[in-house]
Amino acid sequence: MQKPTPGRRSRLRTTATAARRGASELGEQQIPLLWLKAGIGVLLLPVCFVTTQTFLGAFGETSAGTRLIGSAPLWFFFIGAALWLVCFWGLPRPLYLYVLGHELTHAVFVLLCGGKISGFKVRPEGGHIITNKNNLLISLSPYFVPFYSVLVVATFGLVGLFANLSEYQPNSLFWGHIGFSWSWVFYMAVGATWCFHLTFTAWMILKNQPDLRQNGTFFSLAVIYLVNLLVLSTFLVVVSREISVRSFTFSLLDNASSLLRAIVSITQ
Repeated sequence: MQKPTPGRRSRLRTTATAARRGASELGEQQIPLLWLKAGIGVLLLPVCFVTTQTFLGAFGETSAGTRLIGSAPLWFFFIGAALWLVCFWGLPRPLYLYVLGHELTHAVFVLLCGGKISGFKVRPEGGHIITNKNNLLISLSPYFVPFYSVLVVATFGLVGLFANLSEYQPNSLFWGHIGFSWSWVFYMAVGATWCFHLTFTAWMILKNQPDLRQNGTFFSLAVIYLVNLLVLSTFLVVVSREISVRSFTFSLLDNASSLLRAIVSITQ
């Protein structure tokens, strides 16, 4: 039986100078600011609904037009995802690996936003970084950036610059007979790591994470859902021949217009 693990206590902390400078401002402005963000979160709900509707419609159109649902890349993606689900529910969860990726994502976005990191700590029970800069993007980036999926894509892309993986076939008669391709490994790795990101994100969100409370839990959840959905939509546009950025945008605007007319009709 797997032992219960405490909730991850990842948090961003400012340096002492920044903390002293902002202490009085937080006391006076934190609650009104959180109320404002909660209101913005409510306004994001229709946006989430319309984006979900558009994504599902685009996926249906794509799978019907190109039989995407039966394509080999998608199947290997699902196989990788299924293998990870078996590991997630049947084996001890690699908490250290998740916390490491989580904190590294924080650190990368701190650097991208021009901040500095003065402390970095990772343990299976939780971790944190100490930085002089924090914002919405830095706080929530680990919840919508699949760190290990990005690492897999970057690794295969880097190797592809120096070697043609399609030329490297295993000597085993079994693998050669079934037509093994390194693209199988790529799609399965992306599927497994993306599912790793989604399962751990959902599991950790339920543990009252400090990252979410910094900007208001409701507002943070709305942003996390919307950005993850936009990432999935971007992936769909890239792999689909029927769906383009233009058509997806027009469909999004059309669904938004329909929802707005429905709301006006109900209110009248």
